[in-house]
Amino acid sequence: MSIGWYLHRLRAMSPPELWHRVTERWKHRSDAGFAARVRPVKTGECVPGVPHLPEAGDAPPSLKQRLAKDAINLRAGRWHLFGWREVQLACPPSWHRDPLGDLVTPKDRLAHRLNHRSLPAGVDVRTLWEISRWSEMVRLAMHGWLNQDAAAISTAQDWLEDWVQENPVGYGIHWTSPLEAGLRLINFTWFDALVHAGGDSALLERQSRLVQQVVVPHALWVWRYLSFGSSANNHLLGELAGLLHAVKRWPDLEAVVCPAGRLWSEVERCVLEQFAPDGGNREQALHYHLFAWEMAWHCARLMKVERGEPWNRLLRAASFFAHAVQPTEPWHYGDSDDAEVVPLCLDRHLAEGEWQAWLMGQPTGESLRFWLGTPPKASATTSGWWVAPDSGMATYENHGWKLRVDASLLGFGAMAAHGHGDALHVSVWDGELALIIDPGTGGYYGMKEQRAALAAWEAHNGPQPVGGFQTPRRLGTFLLLDHHVAPRLEDESGRLTASLQHEGRDWKRSVMIVGGGRICIEDAVTGGSAFDLRTRWHLAPEVEVTPAGEAEFLLRRQGRRWRVSFEDATSCTLMTGMASRRYGSFEDCQVIEVVGELNIKSVWTRE
Repeated sequence: MSIGWYLHRLRAMSPPELWHRVTERWKHRSDAGFAARVRPVKTGECVPGVPHLPEAGDAPPSLKQRLAKDAINLRAGRWHLFGWREVQLACPPSWHRDPLGDLVTPKDRLAHRLNHRSLPAGVDVRTLWEISRWSEMVRLAMHGWLNQDAAAISTAQDWLEDWVQENPVGYGIHWTSPLEAGLRLINFTWFDALVHAGGDSALLERQSRLVQQVVVPHALWVWRYLSFGSSANNHLLGELAGLLHAVKRWPDLEAVVCPAGRLWSEVERCVLEQFAPDGGNREQALHYHLFAWEMAWHCARLMKVERGEPWNRLLRAASFFAHAVQPTEPWHYGDSDDAEVVPLCLDRHLAEGEWQAWLMGQPTGESLRFWLGTPPKASATTSGWWVAPDSGMATYENHGWKLRVDASLLGFGAMAAHGHGDALHVSVWDGELALIIDPGTGGYYGMKEQRAALAAWEAHNGPQPVGGFQTPRRLGTFLLLDHHVAPRLEDESGRLTASLQHEGRDWKRSVMIVGGGRICIEDAVTGGSAFDLRTRWHLAPEVEVTPAGEAEFLLRRQGRRWRVSFEDATSCTLMTGMASRRYGSFEDCQVIEVVGELNIKSVWTRE
């Protein structure tokens, strides 16, 4: 990273955080002997029913069938990274090898001496971490328990034993982030509960050794390196959730880690900090909304808590997600890395839809209903605009349309790590089909150029200067400076207006649905001298675009047709852009760039 990045990163830290970083550096001096120091610590006996498992006989046939299919693929080395990218891995996997290339990261180097932000040849560390979150081992254990296949659980134990051998605590890429260790703790706790539910004596004997090898070093490492200050976003929540799972299942660990009650109090604090009063996540990234919510929800289930403001905040966050997500073609706002916490969905590729269905009590949420039981009450039923005023988000669902309007802050905290330049952006779906999209995330450290382009103002359709906004400035993958102020959002009798004061001018966008079949979007700018404004409409990759006049285009997809016309436009240009519907995937999409002086009216009509 550049000197400038480090200087600005330091500016984002408070004095207590700076001191914390100094003490953290000091701790690293003794990392080499960490494993030997924690080896005498014992986990003690586990508590049955933590986490709670349902009755095996209640499992829906569709879940048992899918788990059996997944087990066949996994044992043959066919993994689906991020739920979509099929790769062939060894059995057990080569934990330090980039699954999409040939790079092998060193396993004998202390983790703090590895720069996971800058790996050779554009390798993305998130892809390496994906194979070591242990979701696949949990998936094998779920199948082994529900389909009475002890051999599948034994295979998963083989892989875990190999992982422990190949990843001594504190060494290698998989110990560079305490969040990763926290996620492994969550999944291992579920894995242990599933092995015990199966009751096979040979598997239980192996498992008792694995528990000692895995739980103690993971729990004490996470406790040693808890995220702090400007880094304490969803990472801290995941680390606390991992620790809470460990101490609730193995209570003797409270003496060397932390009492469960104190951990839960910290989780409650994180929930109140990360979720606004209306339930929106302050990361301003819809995928991270679900990621953080699931971690907190697991913690609440462990503590059997169903009251208090943090609990109520989680209920509102569930309703927020049910409103904000589109289940078939999600196209999230803000960052998305397709992460999951515990592999509870029937199909990870359709996870957003399954979570929404479970929250709304619909049949397609049956896998989550089996594992998690009764959902919190969440409804996404509206006949017009639904507005979350604290988070600056609004959706419209009626006449077959779904619209999502963003009038939010850039992101959470001084870094706004997962925010995009998407203020005043509008996404549109016609039924189950995406029409106007937020083009996605792409990737992180290994795909910096694509990420910067997809997160920029130019990739979103809010009104902006022809030359683009100059702020916020991106100094790194997760560091944004000079944040814009909070936009305003008003519902004026069906006319939704979002406005932003930025770089000396007032930008306003009004959205109305006229007669059920037409969407009218009016953009205007005031302040300063006259000049041209611009918007770029990124369309779903499947949409075909044909010019139908100077300022008019015909759109087609799967037999459906739409027409868009632009009033007061001085130019309309059809170009090719980039879109990323899943982490690490890239597609071309059609983009309509419209330029006008001070005002532009866009009319989208269903034909």
